[in-house]
Amino acid sequence: MTDIIKKLRGGDLRSIGRSNEVAQEVEKNPVLFKSVFEGLFDTEPVVRMRSADVIEKVTRSNPLLLSSYTSTVISILANAQQQEVCWHMAQIAPRLKCNKSQENEVIESLKRYLLHKSKIVQVSAMESLATVAERNNSILDEVVEIITRHKERGSPAVQSRGRKLLKRLEGKSKNLGHQRQ
Repeated sequence: MTDIIKKLRGGDLRSIGRSNEVAQEVEKNPVLFKSVFEGLFDTEPVVRMRSADVIEKVTRSNPLLLSSYTSTVISILANAQQQEVCWHMAQIAPRLKCNKSQENEVIESLKRYLLHKSKIVQVSAMESLATVAERNNSILDEVVEIITRHKERGSPAVQSRGRKLLKRLEGKSKNLGHQRQ
C-alpha cells in the first residue's frame, strides 16, 4: 500500500478526510495519480470514494491525467455500485478524450445514472450529459428532452439543476438554429 493511499484511509463516508491534501500532492507530483487511481479498486469503500474525489479534483485543471485511463473510467462508470464513486465518475466522464464508440458508452452510462437512487448521482449525470451535448450537437436535442423530463418529475435538487442546464443548453440550441439558417 502506498503512502498516498494511507492518507485516504480512516473515518467514514460522511467525510472527505485528507482528500484535499492528497489532491494538492497529486497536482504538485502527477506521478502519484497512478496510485490514487488504483485506490478506486481498494477493498474499503472510504478509500474508493476519496480516490474518486481526488481524481475528480485534480482532473478539473489537468484532464490529461486521464488519457491512459479512458477505457478503465468508462468501465467503472458502467459498473460502479457505490454512489459516491458514481457521482465522481459522472463528473469526470466529460473530461475523457473518447472516440465515438466510447462516447456512446459514456452517454448510456450517464443515462442509467439518471435512474440512480442518489439525487447527487442524478444531478451529476444531468450536468455531464449537458456538457457532452454542448460539444456533440448530434445529441443536443435528446439531452434537452431528457433533462426536461427529469426537471418535471425529479426531486427539488434535480428540478433546480434541470432549469439551469436547460437555460444553458437552450441558448446553445438557439445558436445552432441561427447557424443552420
